[in-house]
Amino acid sequence: MKALIIAAGNGTRMQPVTRGRHKSLMNLLGLKIIERVILGAKEAGINEFVIVTGYKGKIFQRFIGDGSKYGVDISFVQNDDWEKANGLSVLKAKHKFHENFVLLMSDHVFDYHTLKRLIRIKLKNDECALAIDRTLESVLDVADTTKVVAHCGRVNTIGKHLEKYNAYDTGMFLCSPVIFKVLSQTTRKGKYSLTNGMNVLVGKSKLRTFDIRGNFWSDCDTYADIKFAENKLLKNLSKSADGVVSKRFNRKISGFITRFLVKTSVTPNMISFLIPVMAIFSFFILSIGSQMSFILGGILIQFLSIIDGCDGEISRLKFQKSVFGAWLDPILDRYVDMFLIAGMAYGYWNATGNDIVLFMAVMVIFADVLQDYMSAKFFIITGRKLRASLDFPFKRDMRMLVLAIGAVTGQVLISFFIFALFVNLKVALKIVNVKRFSNQIAI
Repeated sequence: MKALIIAAGNGTRMQPVTRGRHKSLMNLLGLKIIERVILGAKEAGINEFVIVTGYKGKIFQRFIGDGSKYGVDISFVQNDDWEKANGLSVLKAKHKFHENFVLLMSDHVFDYHTLKRLIRIKLKNDECALAIDRTLESVLDVADTTKVVAHCGRVNTIGKHLEKYNAYDTGMFLCSPVIFKVLSQTTRKGKYSLTNGMNVLVGKSKLRTFDIRGNFWSDCDTYADIKFAENKLLKNLSKSADGVVSKRFNRKISGFITRFLVKTSVTPNMISFLIPVMAIFSFFILSIGSQMSFILGGILIQFLSIIDGCDGEISRLKFQKSVFGAWLDPILDRYVDMFLIAGMAYGYWNATGNDIVLFMAVMVIFADVLQDYMSAKFFIITGRKLRASLDFPFKRDMRMLVLAIGAVTGQVLISFFIFALFVNLKVALKIVNVKRFSNQIAI
């Protein structure tokens, strides 16, 4: 499936900060706005784009190029009547589309998961679908946002000046070529906006709705909108797999750090490799065994736990995810854990001469590695993820916090005992889960 992106307007409301530049070339957390649109669509599985340009069209086209730097194919259509409304820009690309396509705005950023689901809709030949947001607190400038009255999966009314509405137009459409037919009709009458054409479909009950279910999207019409979009993007960096400590504490700080790192040339892999180096430094600090070294080491442990989220946050914000990075990250995590545990154990033994801490350190490291190995081995054998019906939250963020508290308070043995107890309990529960489901799985 191909995507049509409208990028013809001059962004009047952004002019105080663009100063004659195209507003879609404004920066948004390390990428241009238009780059976020293209790369988001690419993540959703779209590799062919047609972009309609107008204002500053040649400059815009030179910056974007043929799409090779994004790993996609991009062609352009120039709309010299760009001062008219955006429906005319869509119509200018009519000759480029003969099948269903995605229609996007160059200044609307979005969660690619939404687009991935949108393109799965099966449209009839005379239908289009609009992605709507029913979360009415999700926009900054309500007055300038296109509003929708949606009912029973259809758009009943659409427009910017509706007094009563139950959703917002997110600027993401799945269109059949019928859109060109209706826009031809409306532009002949001097009505040039895309909304004019959509209202023709609304009148025939042919504009379907697609609920984005609260997923991220933002319209970047003004500089205030860009800052609003930045905050929304950063708030959406949490993952469903995050533990309690990550959600309530770590992500707040890592997101603050990422806000600055994402605007630099720092890559996710750079951070992934930096963390083990810092862990080695922490090992030597902890191994001294003094009260101050344990306090400093404990602070470093928690800091490492926090910045461990930055590599993933940058990769998601800048669309730099890779198979290598996803494979490497958990391996480096194990190195980090072992350096920290070994440093705590040696420092405690150095200070007290208590040999029990060495045994406890072995138990902690073994349990930490084993629980991940069990899940990986289950997947290798069965091709399925190990779904734990019996489990409790003691993820890596919580384990790192236990170590950090143990170091800061000097209660290394107690923290090792808690760590080993809960991790080995998780190991035991995984054994129970595997046993329970083994008879249901054909190998």
